[in-house]
Amino acid sequence: MSLTKLLPTAHTNDDYDEDVEVGSSAVRINRHSYNTDTNWPTQTSDMTPLVTTTTESTETTGVVIKDVVPRSMYYHDRDNDDDCLCTCSCCRCECCPTVSDWCVRDPYGLSCGFTTWFLFVYAQFVMIFVILIPKSHGTLFNFINLIIFHALEVLAVSSHFRTMFSNPGTVPLNNATPENFLKYANGTVVYRCAMCQSIKPPRAHHCSVCKRCVKRMDHHCVFVNNCVGQNNQKYFILFTFYTCIISIYALILLGIHVTTCIQADWSVCTAWSPPATIIFLIFLAFEAISFSLFTGIMTGTQLYSIYTDTTGIESFKGEGNSRRRNNSFISSLKVVFGSQVGLTWLNPFSKPVNVITQNDERVTFDV
Repeated sequence: MSLTKLLPTAHTNDDYDEDVEVGSSAVRINRHSYNTDTNWPTQTSDMTPLVTTTTESTETTGVVIKDVVPRSMYYHDRDNDDDCLCTCSCCRCECCPTVSDWCVRDPYGLSCGFTTWFLFVYAQFVMIFVILIPKSHGTLFNFINLIIFHALEVLAVSSHFRTMFSNPGTVPLNNATPENFLKYANGTVVYRCAMCQSIKPPRAHHCSVCKRCVKRMDHHCVFVNNCVGQNNQKYFILFTFYTCIISIYALILLGIHVTTCIQADWSVCTAWSPPATIIFLIFLAFEAISFSLFTGIMTGTQLYSIYTDTTGIESFKGEGNSRRRNNSFISSLKVVFGSQVGLTWLNPFSKPVNVITQNDERVTFDV
């Protein structure tokens, strides 16, 4: 069932009355009317629990500002008097979730990210010291497969690293200032996040973990400890794609190794005892099967969302993109991977660059 509902708003002007659609990420809306000839609006609010309305005057000129309050902020305000809103621009204080250039300070997400790296290391250990290095196969076979496996692992781990430590496309903090509002024409409706005091671009959403508004936010993934948004969706797709490929490749090598050991009655698999070898291979098989299924589904889901030009949050909220269905699949891919079609799309070390125009929406990669 969709969480979207219509909430009526009250105004000092009885002629100005409308319903406001509030999605699952917002439960309260404030309104301001800011005119270039007046000072910053004074706020008055009604006592409706989920709706606060503020207006300056009944004039139709000026910028109409809609304050979107994230659901997490509403319940925090209601249940916790010690609210701490981030007002710094560097995003390194105790109120902010990030450290360094970009690393979300979430213990659960960090543990999931480090666990992912550990599983890659385990797969590498089994592949080198159990399957390929022992003299159970030919030297050329071992050498070629070691090169291929390590190349895929470097691509997968690099993609995970870039996803985890890249700014997903956050909106600058505290940019909802009178000076910036003056850039908009009279009567323009501007959305402002009440949590980070930022002007929300179209299709931006506030993440309760990162505590920032993220442009074209798809979802927050604990396995990369970051949001998947406009600037790092390419890296996330490459991570799931290469992880799926290397998992399938590991399963193939595992099957070849088990077949060789059984046919030779374990006489050529002497690096480890048969029970130890079986235990290593069982854990590797479980890991490879789980990773291949999960990352394969995630890759397909991400490509489908690009094809339909609908983010994960928009799909969850039932917000269709019928006005964007005429875009070609290649055009939608360019928005994620960059305007230059080529092998750079598959390179996690290459940034998605240049400005893309889609349905009059200019997408700038600012990584």
